[in-house]
Amino acid sequence: MKNQASCLCGSVQWEITAEPFNAFNCHCKMCRKAHGSAFGTYWFVKPEQFNWLSDTDTIMHYRSSHLLTRSFCGTCGSVVPYPSGQKDHWVVPGGCHDDGKKSDCHVFAAHSAPWYDITGDLPRHDDYPDYTGMKRVEEEPLEPGPEGIVRGSCLCGTVKYQISEPFKLVQNCHCHRCRKARAAAHATNGFTSMDGVKFVLGEECLAYYKVPDAKYFMQVFCKTCGSKMPRLDPDRGIAVIPFGGLDDDPEAKPVRHIYVDYMAKWYEITDDLPVFNEEPTS
Repeated sequence: MKNQASCLCGSVQWEITAEPFNAFNCHCKMCRKAHGSAFGTYWFVKPEQFNWLSDTDTIMHYRSSHLLTRSFCGTCGSVVPYPSGQKDHWVVPGGCHDDGKKSDCHVFAAHSAPWYDITGDLPRHDDYPDYTGMKRVEEEPLEPGPEGIVRGSCLCGTVKYQISEPFKLVQNCHCHRCRKARAAAHATNGFTSMDGVKFVLGEECLAYYKVPDAKYFMQVFCKTCGSKMPRLDPDRGIAVIPFGGLDDDPEAKPVRHIYVDYMAKWYEITDDLPVFNEEPTS
């Protein structure tokens, strides 16, 4: 078998030549920030089962812990494959692949976002499964913030922002662009007015990638660590906030799934939220 994929802009391309021996949905805070989503889905393959199909000149690296150096495309911000820091294998983001292995389990389920409900029958582990022999990285607690403010930040702490108004809408998007951009099963985005979001640190460190043939779609990410950041859209007067970057409980949850016609074949919706083949008009 050959299963090929690429980042959002297409400058980084790769293939795996065998079914992954493990596939996890990881709910840790670091993965949520890196992907801007509720969880990252990672496939694990042996080195001889992974090949680059392009050059790797645009790939950036960020050491998120003493155990792991993450990789992302410096042009578009998509998470891209990287070698594991703990074992002799490659870690491949499943979200960039349209088809492939279904997830075996949820890991770091005890650290899942307060706005996301884990549903379905997949096994859940508070840590890595014992059989992997992989070590966990402790998450540092966050001090309480100002009342009425929802804080967000990137993985490296270079960029920080605050949301000061309630979300008008929160939804899970399964479109091809969102899956590539977030390198995840789906994006979870919240929407406010432009005035509802304020960058309080590091706005000059943001990178932007506009999909050439898109009317609005743009990815905003930290230049240093690749974490997905809010996008201010003056044409529509809205802000689009990747929920994975939130540090506080927004007291809002997704209300629907959209563009499910483009959902990854390896993913299954197990909650009872309404589903729409594309985006509803109202």
